[in-house]
Amino acid sequence: MTLREEQERVQKAVDHSLSHVQADPWLTQRVLAQAKGEEPVKRKISLALILAIVLGLAMMGTAYALFSSQVAAFFDQHWGHDYGAWLQGGKIARIGETFTLGGVDFTLDEVVYRDRGIYAVGTARVTNDQDVLIPMDVADGWLLEEVMQGDEAQSLIRQAKEKGGRMLSIDCAPERIGVDNGSMVYVGDTGMYNLRNEDGSLTFSFETGGYALEDGTVYQMEMYIDVDEWTEAGRAEHDPAEGQAWTVSFQPAILAETAATEAPAQAPAEAAQQTGYEILVPEAYRENGTVPVYQATESDFTAIVQPEWFNRTGIAKEERAKKGVSFTFNDHAELSVSPEAVCYLEYSEELFDYNWREREEYTPDIEPMMLPKRALSQSIAYMAAQVHTGRADFTKGVSFERDQLTNLTLADAQRAAEELFDKLGLQGYALAWKLDMSLDRIQTLGEAYNRFWFEGEEGYSNAPRQDYAAATAEDEGYFLLYTPLGVDQISDGRHQITLFVSGRGIVYANIASAYTRGAEAYTPEKLIPPEQAVTGLYAEAAKSRDSIQIKSIERVALTYVAVRAENKQDGMVFAPVWQILFMEAGQSEEYTSWAEFNAISGTLIDANFR
Repeated sequence: MTLREEQERVQKAVDHSLSHVQADPWLTQRVLAQAKGEEPVKRKISLALILAIVLGLAMMGTAYALFSSQVAAFFDQHWGHDYGAWLQGGKIARIGETFTLGGVDFTLDEVVYRDRGIYAVGTARVTNDQDVLIPMDVADGWLLEEVMQGDEAQSLIRQAKEKGGRMLSIDCAPERIGVDNGSMVYVGDTGMYNLRNEDGSLTFSFETGGYALEDGTVYQMEMYIDVDEWTEAGRAEHDPAEGQAWTVSFQPAILAETAATEAPAQAPAEAAQQTGYEILVPEAYRENGTVPVYQATESDFTAIVQPEWFNRTGIAKEERAKKGVSFTFNDHAELSVSPEAVCYLEYSEELFDYNWREREEYTPDIEPMMLPKRALSQSIAYMAAQVHTGRADFTKGVSFERDQLTNLTLADAQRAAEELFDKLGLQGYALAWKLDMSLDRIQTLGEAYNRFWFEGEEGYSNAPRQDYAAATAEDEGYFLLYTPLGVDQISDGRHQITLFVSGRGIVYANIASAYTRGAEAYTPEKLIPPEQAVTGLYAEAAKSRDSIQIKSIERVALTYVAVRAENKQDGMVFAPVWQILFMEAGQSEEYTSWAEFNAISGTLIDANFR
């Protein structure tokens, strides 16, 4: 696989993963940057992966006849009966619209809306009977020996040869959603899956949720669709069609024959934990019992960012695409800019084989993939970020100690951050977490870091070892995390900034700010108390799809989240939100769940059980 092919594969995986990240066409740059030696990360299992495990590629056949909702039928058959039954209580829209791209007709058959989530099924058919559609499992695993030599893949190859046609794979997933003709907002979590039917068509499905969705009457859904051609060796160099946006409007409604008859479970208020958790609020709330609501506009860093703000060694390479630009500097550093994100990473001139560990331990004949080695500054920043997550053993007990390093102070680092924020037009961010990376800490923590990832049984890294013992006072710096209202561990990944500032200035930056805070819109008379949000959490959890149980509340914090204005056609606003961190019954102590409630209306905005 070439690097270009790998980039395309990673792009598709990122665009449609259940990663709870703002859709970002240039996120690939950051993913690949981390892939340049970054260790694997834990994330939600995608709908596609679980469906691929659960189902045996059974034919759809007449299963739909048992249900009045095609979506409920599909998820019932391939995702579980409880899932299908839950979806039957949602609002349904029968669509039937078709979009043709690259020799494939995409028909969106039906959509179900329930509890700030959209679930859909559709059908893809070739316009030329000679062509053959290959399902997602085969396409995604094409380079794996067991998939390529499997009966299904070989059968599809034979069919294409006999017909003299092409082998085509498809993608269809939502990218942005509007509600009641309001702003089109990028979706958060998205999972998709497709399977091959007896007649050669593909049934595709997807689900999505997050900040883009809320209760309304009419929905506008912009989907990204794409068609790729395949050969026996993998994806073809020739792309039959460039991906396109396809927008469909629909008005879901409760249908009598599918509406759930039983009332949703409700948790009694007295069952809610009301003490024993931390409450974090800003000074303004303590004084007034409320905070302002601000206007929010979509960011566009591509129109603002100047490369010299981050690096003055000169630009060696510049690459532009529809929605972003990336720069490679003469000293090998890289800057990626999209409308809603900025990422700056430093690299050395040394290359390393990304596949070295795979070759040594699993696949001796795997081809080398040569990538730039991270500079020491980037490795130090990643090490500090892992201290922040606090999950690895080597991070235990590490905390902020010094506000004075050899060549700079904490105040110097904060001043550099604030100067960058002024240039970018960022407002409303406050320091949420910090860590001093002194020379002693870099060397001591670096030794533990290498031991954990290269020698321990728990860690695994395909990065080359960094020689942290070779660090000097010039490498010292401060790792800074900024969020709205300075709340640590926020769930809204669309608004979070991490920087590493050394004596040379900002040497690492990962800035996500999908919306820019504008003028004050109004100040509500009062906000709901945090205890009311906690009570609401118990009720929402009880009626959720999986009927989760709350074990304990860890923290309730007041922060800001970009949501639609009360009148959706008024655009977006930064609204005060109660963010609750909690433990689910039976949940590992390593992980914390979250939910967010609008602090004005008390309605649930989002939660990781949605």
